[in-house]
Amino acid sequence: MEYSNELNALIESKLNQPRPVSQTTLKKYISTYQYLTDMLNKSDDWVLDASTAQLVQIINKLDTKSSGKLLYLNLFIMMRADSLDIQTLIDLRTKLTKKREIETKDYIQHKRETLPDYTTITKYIEDLYKNKKYTDYLVNYLIFTYGLRNKDINLTIITNENYKKTDIAKNYLIIRKTDCMLMINDYKTVNSYGVKKIVVRSRRVLDSANKLCEGLLLTNKFNEPVSDDNLSYYINLYDGLNESDYFKINLLHIQTQPNPIKELAKISKTRGSNNIQTLNTHYNISI
Repeated sequence: MEYSNELNALIESKLNQPRPVSQTTLKKYISTYQYLTDMLNKSDDWVLDASTAQLVQIINKLDTKSSGKLLYLNLFIMMRADSLDIQTLIDLRTKLTKKREIETKDYIQHKRETLPDYTTITKYIEDLYKNKKYTDYLVNYLIFTYGLRNKDINLTIITNENYKKTDIAKNYLIIRKTDCMLMINDYKTVNSYGVKKIVVRSRRVLDSANKLCEGLLLTNKFNEPVSDDNLSYYINLYDGLNESDYFKINLLHIQTQPNPIKELAKISKTRGSNNIQTLNTHYNISI
């Protein structure tokens, strides 16, 4: 597919910057730009050709929350980083960021009132194992215990012997003699934090992996790999919850335990972030 010159320039700059963005992030930029371009019936280098006032008007007219508006606005800012009137867009970003913080607090309060508790989720996961639903068990256990995102769980089960023979960098659940090792090469913040290596000492995880044997953890009805874009369809969590909900429930539980700071740091790392403040802003539903 041919892209506009301004989109090609953005792609090139993001790939050649000191810390290149991941392919997932790059795809998000492209899809966001193309969606807005089609929605507004624009063509060519319309972002660079528009006046700042026109871009501000586009953002303000969007029928979406502040987080959605910021997604498009940040794209404008990246594309017009060298323009003389960039400050107007930056000021709008500051305004929308403050509004998003208020919306986030309201959303988190709603989640606190509606999400199930930690015990409910752990019992649900235990029942998956007891009922021999090993795929769902692994998906739920790993996401809930380590704060993993959907993309992290799109992995291959492999024996330690075969893992040593492969040079393909993807996500693995490695079966060892007495435990398993998660090797996450492809996740949202990999360019910032590198490969995630997580030792999983659960005997039930080891048993489930052995029973499922080597192969993809998630497949479609044709036994083919699941694309990252369709993962949510194949990941069955408790009562329609998502991985972000699981993470919120876990954070609330951790804060009731001895030495919560240490545990928060651990789950922050396994999720793919070293910023506890980010967890507090976007996921903490405690009061």
